[in-house]
Formats: sequence, structure tokens, C-alpha cells
Amino acid sequence: MKLKNLFTAIAVAALPLSGALTSCSDMLESDSSLFVSDPNLNQKSDSVFYAYGIMQAMQQLADQYYFQNEMRGEISVPTAKATTHLKNLANYSAGAECKYDSVYLYYKVINNCNTYLQKRDTTLMSGTTNVTINEYVAIAAFRAWTYLQLTKQYGDVPYLTTPVLTVSEINAKTEHTPYRTILADQAQYLQNLKNSYSYEFLRVPYYQASILIGHLNFSNSLTKVMSPSKCFFPINIVLGDLYLELGEYEKAAECYHDYLLTASKEGGIQAIRNNYCNMRYPHDADYMELPMNYYSAENTDIRAINQWDNIFYLGGEPGDEVISYIPMAVNYTMGQTTDVPYAFGYDYYASSYNQVSRYTIFRCPEHNEPQIQPSADYMKMVKNAPFYYVTNEKDPLVLTTRYLTSSTNVGDGRANMIVKGEGNDSTKLFVQKPSTGFFYIYRNSTVYLRLAESLNRMGEPELAFAVLKSGINSELKQYVDTAYVEDYKIPQENYYIPKASYDRICTGKLDFLSSANVSYFTNANKEIVGIHQHGAGMVAGKDGLRSQYNYATIVGARIDKIRSQFAPEKIGEPYTKEEYINAVEDLICEEYALEFAFEGTRFSDLVRIARHKNLDSPYGGQFGSTWFADIMKGNNPVKSLTDENNWYLPFK
Repeated sequence: MKLKNLFTAIAVAALPLSGALTSCSDMLESDSSLFVSDPNLNQKSDSVFYAYGIMQAMQQLADQYYFQNEMRGEISVPTAKATTHLKNLANYSAGAECKYDSVYLYYKVINNCNTYLQKRDTTLMSGTTNVTINEYVAIAAFRAWTYLQLTKQYGDVPYLTTPVLTVSEINAKTEHTPYRTILADQAQYLQNLKNSYSYEFLRVPYYQASILIGHLNFSNSLTKVMSPSKCFFPINIVLGDLYLELGEYEKAAECYHDYLLTASKEGGIQAIRNNYCNMRYPHDADYMELPMNYYSAENTDIRAINQWDNIFYLGGEPGDEVISYIPMAVNYTMGQTTDVPYAFGYDYYASSYNQVSRYTIFRCPEHNEPQIQPSADYMKMVKNAPFYYVTNEKDPLVLTTRYLTSSTNVGDGRANMIVKGEGNDSTKLFVQKPSTGFFYIYRNSTVYLRLAESLNRMGEPELAFAVLKSGINSELKQYVDTAYVEDYKIPQENYYIPKASYDRICTGKLDFLSSANVSYFTNANKEIVGIHQHGAGMVAGKDGLRSQYNYATIVGARIDKIRSQFAPEKIGEPYTKEEYINAVEDLICEEYALEFAFEGTRFSDLVRIARHKNLDSPYGGQFGSTWFADIMKGNNPVKSLTDENNWYLPFK
């Protein structure tokens, strides 16, 4: 029997073979229907088909979700070859004709989730074990995530929590509910589930381990693999995102803490580590030119084992740093395909492999007319980014051997790995991330940066900066202000974390480093590093106290930059706590660009941060809208983006 859809194949593999397909295979293969039909949700096993049917709806949404976020941010721009749809998204002129503006794709996911959540029997048992709750929680997380994405793009929208059967029923729902009301209700729904069940019932469903989903047309040796569990979104991450969007920062931080702690308890340090660039053994000669006084023997914290490209593709699927993804079919006969690789110059569905001279991490064939490429603003940022390292020069202030640290503007390693020019032609750039056929929804780095964003807005900018510099791990205590020792000849300001802030992550609901939990965040082999270290070299580690990437220098410089642009009347005044928070938020926003560029998240990140700046800023009301408009000016928007109403797409 030839299976038409990859999720059909997974569902077959997940169930006993005794006639399990007879009632549900048609449901999964009806790609064109707006809603999945209603299977028997009162059986122990059949609902797996319904869950995979919702995943199929997620596949159908994936391209639109990606292009709406990527083109309406400032790091990707359309080329002359781009379609009108992409160009109009980028300049905020997209109207009813736009191919990537269909609310029904969001509502298709939502409606099928509503059907499942209303009709699924949650009391089914196998012996003494409830066999439905994990799946029920996962579907609830799907719905909440989809509403979060829908309201990012459209603002206030109709709010449906019960299933409808026809498009006309959606059209009849003309009342638009405020987006904050929708997100608060979805957060309460997930919070009630979290309060009702232990983590055993809250973890994502497990049907089977990784399975083979086919080989790419251009190479029989390039087979693709997927892990069904990674097609789900963990409840603690989605709930944290809802709270973060709503400005309930402490609740958000608690959710991210709960995810990281439980993941580490279940999977060890491997479950929460995050890969970063290997500066010592570049993939090709033009990757990065290290400075002459770079001392390899003293930069060993940048370990060869952690390579950036392994995040996105390792052994047929994304690496362990990826928590959740949407996988697309390997060819047209296996299900839903994607236009995203082709838009970036990669022919994912080519029948033959065309070898090119430049290095391609994922071996995907290329074509010569990319429709999207990195913006000039993005390239300026990444090419001029400082790289931090230990030199071969000894520190004259100490008697024992200690080497000086330095920095040089040779660029961010993440961009240098992912963005490649065509020979000597820097005007045509190929971005390799989108060439894998996977949409990366959540990574460990996502959780850490969202944690940093939450901590910062809670009034803990030093802890937020720690996520960028060193990571939340057992080595953090060396930076606490009470650890200062004059004899070490290290400036006192480098011990930048207040004792009260450090105590906050050792007790209470954010007890990462309590005596009970610190073993889960021990960092003997540098598995948990600062996110900025992913591409910026030695920003922490054994020489982190003396690194030029320190709180006082970096955050102070950012405050000065913000003042010069938006508040020149404040130049020369003492920095305020509110300014520190705003500046660290800007650094986090920049890190989102460096870390998640071309993964289809940028617009959503910008909107969330702009909203928070509008609610609370040291530079006056609606500062966030001014900030957002300034970031987006390179897109040449046809509307004034200082008006939040112009951020949203037409609801159609």
C-alpha cells in the first residue's frame, strides 16, 4: 500500500496493524478540506489520527506563518526576482490579493483543536494509566500557540472555542475579541491543565522514536528523519509565551524555569544544552579570519564538539537543540511541500544535485534566482559584530601567567556560517538555514532568551544579561558582587550580579541553582553557555570576568546609543534602572536577530517587544511604536508604523 501522506505513515507505525487504518486514513489524506472530519474520539487509539490530522493542518499553515514573520521583519528583504506577494508583505502593502494572507489557515488548526478538545474522552484508561491526557494537553497547546500567532498578525480577531462545520459559520462570527482577552483566556485554560496534572501527564505525547520519512529526489543517500514527539509544543513553553505576551513576566519566567528543569531531570544536561559556533575549525577558508594574536590554547572553551550547523540538520533531522518543529514532505507524492527553500535559492525538490563551488552545509541544490536575501541592515550588524577572545599577551598586573582578552570586529560566527555569497559576488547572498525542509518552532535557545526577556522586565537586567554572557548555570556565582576579591586585580564592576538577584534564582519558583537543582545546571563541559557566545567567541567561561563583554561596558554603551537617537536631553545624566532594563531589552532583541535570523520569528519578536515598550518605557508613551518604526524603515513601508493599527494584515 502506497501511503500518500507522511503523517499517515507515522500514524500507521504508531498503532497496531489490525485494521487500524480503516476508519481514519481518508481523513488524513483530504488535504483540500477546510476542516478535518470527526473520527471516533472515544477510543483509546484512534485519536492519534486526529492529532496527526492537526499536524497536517500545521503543515498547510507553515509557509504562511513563515513568510508573514520573516518578510515583515527587518532582516530579510525581497530581491528583484521576488513575487509581488513577498514584496507587499515586506513594505506593509499586502491586501486581499496576498497569497500569504489567509486567516482560514489559522482557523483550520484552531477549529480542529476545538473539535478534539470538546469531544475527546479524557477518562480512558489502560490499566491504571490515563492514556489521553498527554495528547489532550498537547492539542490545547497547539490551539493556544495558533491563537498567539494569529493575533500577532491580525490583532483583535473572532474568538472561537467550540467547533464549527462550515466557512459560513466563521464568517457569521463578526465580533472581534481584543487580542489580550483571547490570550488571557488561553493562558488560563493551559494553567488549569498545568494545575490539574503532574508533569507525567503534561509532557508531550510519545508514539515512537525517530522514523524515516523518505529520501530527497536529488539523492537517494539523503534520507529525512523525524521524531513525532517534536511535532508537539511543550505546554510550559507555550504558556510562558502567552504570559510574556501579556506582560505577566514573573509567570512567564516560572514557566520557562519549569520547562528547563523538568527537561534536564528527564534528559540530563544534553536536554537543555545549546550548540554554538566552533571558531577553531571553520568549515571553509572564508568563514572567519581570526586575529593574529588569537591564542588557541587559551580559547578552548569554544569547543569543537558544538557546531552551529548541527542545530538545523544532523543525521536527517534537526539536532537535539531543537525542541519542536514542523516537518515538510520530502517530495510531492508524500504530502505537503514548502516554497520557503526555493525562495532563498534552494531547490529542495530538484531531481538532480547541482554541485556549487561554495560550501553548502545541508547539500541542497541551488538555483540562481533567490527571491529573498539578508537585508543591508542585517549584514551591517553581523559583519561588524565584535568577536571576543583570549590573546597571547600576558597580563602585566599579575605575577602568575594570565593572558589578556580582546575583541575585534570580524563578525558574528552564526551569520558567517549561514550566509554565503556567490564567489566574489557579495550582491547575491544565499541563506542556508531555510534549505532543510523543517520549520523550527522552539529551540533551547528560544527558551533561554525568552527567560532573559522575562527576567529583565521583572526588574532583573543583570540576570537577563547573564543569559547572554554565561548562561544560567553553576558558574554564575563567580559574577556575584560579594565574590569580589581585590587581590585578583579584576575591576569590582565586573562582579555585576547583585547578591539579592543571585538569591532569587536559588530559592522560590525560579530556583535554578538551589541545592536541590544546581546539579541539573552544572556546567563542567560548557553545555550551557551564554547565547551571545554562540557567535561572538569568548564572552564568558574561565576568562569571563575579564572579558570586554561585561555588563557595565555593554549596557552603558547601549544606553548612550539610545539616548543619542531618542532622548538627547538625557545625555550626561546618571543611568536609571528603567534605562538599564530598556537597554538590556534592546540587546536581547538584537540577540533574537543573531540567533533566529531566517527562522520565521522576527516580526513576532519585534511586535511583542514594541508592545512592552509602549506600556513601560523611560522615554515616554508609545516609545515602542517609534522604536518599531525606526527598525522597519529599511523596508520602505507604505504606511506609518508608528501607528500600531498599521502593523496588522487585512483580516480576510
